Amino acid sequence: MGWLVKFFKGSDYLVPALDVGTSSLKLVQSERKGNKYRVKIFGKKEYREQVFAGVEVIDEFELVDTIKELYKELSIKDKEVIIHIPLSACFYSVISIPSSKNPEEAVIDYMKSIINPEEFSLVNIDYKILPVSVEKGNVDIAIAAIRKDFLESRIKILQEAGLTPVVIDIEPAAINNQFYLNNPEKTVSPVCLVDIGASFTKVLVSFGGYPYITRNVEIGGQAINEQLQREFMLSSQDVELLKRGETVKDVTYDDAFSVIKKVLRKIATEIMWTIDNFKDRFNLEVESIYLYGGSAKLKGIVDFLGELSGLEVSRGNPLGFSGIFGNEEFDVASGLSIRYKGDENAKV
Repeated sequence: MGWLVKFFKGSDYLVPALDVGTSSLKLVQSERKGNKYRVKIFGKKEYREQVFAGVEVIDEFELVDTIKELYKELSIKDKEVIIHIPLSACFYSVISIPSSKNPEEAVIDYMKSIINPEEFSLVNIDYKILPVSVEKGNVDIAIAAIRKDFLESRIKILQEAGLTPVVIDIEPAAINNQFYLNNPEKTVSPVCLVDIGASFTKVLVSFGGYPYITRNVEIGGQAINEQLQREFMLSSQDVELLKRGETVKDVTYDDAFSVIKKVLRKIATEIMWTIDNFKDRFNLEVESIYLYGGSAKLKGIVDFLGELSGLEVSRGNPLGFSGIFGNEEFDVASGLSIRYKGDENAKV
C-alpha cells in the first residue's frame, strides 16, 4: 500500500479533507466520536481564472493562491490535509479470482495484461481484497493504479500551498465511502453513484460497500454552460443565473432545460452503459441512481434521468450524516473527511 501516504495518529482526530476540483475547491473537516461523525467545518471557493485543462494544471499560481485563501476564510490552521486522485487520472477495477489463487500474483498478471512493460514501472499499483464477493467460491480484489509523476506533481502543489498530504485516496473510493456513511443500509443491493462535475462525470456502480465498476466521462457542467452560451448568446454569468432558475434576457429556465437535456441524454447513455456492463459482468441488477456534483442541483434533472433510465433517481446528501442537506458537490470532500492517518479500513 506504498503510494497511500501514511502516518500514525489517533483515529478520533480527523484532518481537513480538500477536494481539488477543476472549477473550485471544496473542503470538509469532520469530527469523530466512537463510530459517529459530525461535520466541523466545510466550505467552497471558486477559481478566479481557469486552473485546469482536463486534469492538467495550467495555472499553478492561481491554484495555490485559492487554496491559501480558502484556508484563511475558514480559519484553518492545520497544515495536514487529505486529498484525492481524480478518477480521470487513475485506473480502478475489480477482478474476481478463485479463492485458491494467489491474490498478488493475480493482480500483477492482470495489470501486465493491460499495461505495456515500458509503462509498468511508471505507475504505482495498490490492491485490496474485498470482504465481499459477488460469486461464491471467488475472491474479489479492488485494484487501483496511478502514474507516479501525477502523484508527485499533486503533492508538490499542496506543499507549495504550505500543506502536507497525510492520506491520498482515489476519487471513486471517496464518492463510495461518503455514500455508505450516509446510507449504511444500502450495502445489500447494487447502486449507481453519478457525480456530474464541471469537466467530468464520474459513474460508479457499488455493491456491498465497495465500488465495482467505474467510468469517467468527459462531459460535465461546463459542457452544459457552453451549450447554453451558444444557444442563447449569453455570458457565463448569465448562464449561472439561468441554471439557478432565473429568467435572463427573456430566456426562461424551461427554455434552458430543453438545451440542458441534450447534454443529459449523453450522460444518461454513459450511465446506462456502465450499469449494463456491471450486470453483464456480475449478473446483478441496479435499481437506483444517486446524483452528486454541482449539476445535480439542476431543476428537473432527477425526473428527466429517471424517465430516461427507468430507474429510481434521487439526489445524494454527502453531509447528511451531520444533518446538513443539499451540498451535492461536497461528495468527494465528505468521503475524504472520514479518513485518518494510518487508516486501513476506509481504503479501497
